[in-house]
Amino acid sequence: MTDILRIKDLKVEFVLPHMRVKAVENVSFRIGAQETVALVGESGSGKSTISQAIMGLLPKTAQITKGSIIFADPKKPGTRVDLAMLDRSGAEMRAIRGGRISMIFQEPMSSLSPLHTIGDQICEAVRLHRKVGRAEAKELAVEMLTLIGFPHPKRALKTYPFELSGGLRQRAMIAMAMVCRPALLVADEPTTALDVTIQAQILRLIKDVQKELQMSVLLITHDLGVVANMADRMVVVYDGRVVESGKTDDVFINPGHAYTQSLLAAVPHFDMGPDERLRPLREIKPKTGSLLAESSQQESARETSDVPPSLALHPAMASEPVLSVRHLSKSFTTRKGNWIKSEQHLIPAVADVSLTVNRGECVGLVGESGCGKTTLSKLIMRAMDPDEGSILFRGESGQMTELTGLDEDQLNPYRKRIQFVFQDPFGSLNPRMTVQDIITEPMLIHGVGDAEYRKNMVLELMDLVGLDPRFLSRYPHSFSGGQRQRIGIARALSLKPDLLIFDEPTSALDVSVQAQILNLLKDLQRDLNLTYLFISHNLAVVDYIADRIAVMCAGRIVESAPREQLFRNPLHPYTQALLNAVPFADLEHLLDFDKIVDGKASDPARWPAPFTINDTSAPKMMQFAEDHFVRAERADFTEIAI
Repeated sequence: MTDILRIKDLKVEFVLPHMRVKAVENVSFRIGAQETVALVGESGSGKSTISQAIMGLLPKTAQITKGSIIFADPKKPGTRVDLAMLDRSGAEMRAIRGGRISMIFQEPMSSLSPLHTIGDQICEAVRLHRKVGRAEAKELAVEMLTLIGFPHPKRALKTYPFELSGGLRQRAMIAMAMVCRPALLVADEPTTALDVTIQAQILRLIKDVQKELQMSVLLITHDLGVVANMADRMVVVYDGRVVESGKTDDVFINPGHAYTQSLLAAVPHFDMGPDERLRPLREIKPKTGSLLAESSQQESARETSDVPPSLALHPAMASEPVLSVRHLSKSFTTRKGNWIKSEQHLIPAVADVSLTVNRGECVGLVGESGCGKTTLSKLIMRAMDPDEGSILFRGESGQMTELTGLDEDQLNPYRKRIQFVFQDPFGSLNPRMTVQDIITEPMLIHGVGDAEYRKNMVLELMDLVGLDPRFLSRYPHSFSGGQRQRIGIARALSLKPDLLIFDEPTSALDVSVQAQILNLLKDLQRDLNLTYLFISHNLAVVDYIADRIAVMCAGRIVESAPREQLFRNPLHPYTQALLNAVPFADLEHLLDFDKIVDGKASDPARWPAPFTINDTSAPKMMQFAEDHFVRAERADFTEIAI
């Protein structure tokens, strides 16, 4: 096999005023013709620095101090270029970058210009590397958008990035990278921020375009499920060094290095036993202190006083409902037209949703972006008002209270009983506040305790989430993503809430850090008898942490069941489509790309009978088995009013 790219003994250092930091140390690997090689490792391992060295995009403070990056262009047989020796802004490097080696970046929204149309950006890439006119560049752009399956390619040329969904923005990035038909594509975390179904579509697209253009792919990722389904060979990087490399099958079946073994052990999978735990690289050991333990013991005593012995083994079944949502609906108004004549359209975001969360259990809510998960959580938090339905919540009095009719003053006692942990741990923390201030702020707002109580509670919460109390005077920027998320969890726990809502709390984290956070949440739920509503599009994560799971699509709950039933016996076509799109880190359960159909799975009008939802058909939730419900019209189902 002819190598397209061969990296040998690559060393990259960042030269700072008072020190030199080694980012990449003696890295060597190769990429063959039409081969996919995966570069695997955690954030900070050096993966992106290697890709930047290949593309000539290293920052000014970075220097290649040793090694070579030999590129053999198939269009120029017999010629080899050492990319490490080229001037990063020189004509030769610019001709290779984008023309013969292209790159897909991790975040399409920040990588695309918000001021220029998709057509302008793709045509610019063409005209930089090929001597063509405007008309021909536009034809090539339409041809590439058609190849990658972009709906209405000609119309898409006039759209701006903000008008597109995350999946379509990523397709536009791929079109821009592919339009010059490169020999090598560098894909840096191309599916990290995407839903499981959109991720599967993008992976299939990369495979199809790779075959069509006969190109090689360097796939940079921390998702071992993507690696198992895409890569011919994999290179595992840790602390700037290659610790293991080889054929993907060989590494998965018999990982030789302890780091590779740890990465594989940290991935949640569907056949885990009830007592089986993920094994992260660094485990968090929470310590429950006196303040939170006292609250937990009082709650447990109140909860189990009248519980029959037969139900004591199943706390979630035996306990009382904390949250009960009934027939909740919310629509948004959009306006089309101009200031002279415009039309208003109602878009239903949440439609007739009913959901119950019992004390001490974790209910998982899964679905694609745009299905209404976050809107539902905002309605529960009363951050917005519903159009219809009721939200019943059990507060300190022990009675269920209707929240939808309360004004702001009446809601204040309930605000502290429901707390939220956000998706982006950096964006949700004030960069100008220390950790001490961040965790203390909720208690100050709600007037909880005196200064001594708040000081002791902050110290206890730091121990609880596995952070050193010496970090209290630091600011959020000095922490890793996993540590920031733990700060967010500590802040949410400071008010001893009855219900914690997690909105995609691990989607931005590496697999090992994700395992840390998930184990921490399970431990806290067990030790403090916490109640969770866990929102995610990662089905394996939800299967690991949740007791019951509800599947949401197009603003509706379409199926709900206990975790051990739902994914073993999915009934609804949307649930089945979600499962078909999950990339398992298992060579025996690879994706069937033929079953992945763009857009069909999330369109209720295209579901087969008896599941179809349209203007003439509005199925209700039916009971299939004990605690297993599905939205369908079937005569042999027993209809349950919920």
